[in-house]
Amino acid sequence: MTAGREWTIGLCWRCEAEDVPVLWLGSAHSDDHGHAPFHTCEPCVRRIEELIADHVARRYAAT
Repeated sequence: MTAGREWTIGLCWRCEAEDVPVLWLGSAHSDDHGHAPFHTCEPCVRRIEELIADHVARRYAAT
């Protein structure tokens, strides 16, 4: 899931936990403010992985 990816200490943009290990997932985009790096902590990375797995399972179940 996150092998080889670099964790840093910072703010989780999903749960707003501060000074925790976070992983860059990509850029977040805003129509008003441009883009910014989107970082999340390990529990939030796991939850996002679960949401992605559920989405993919529903997509394939519909075909």
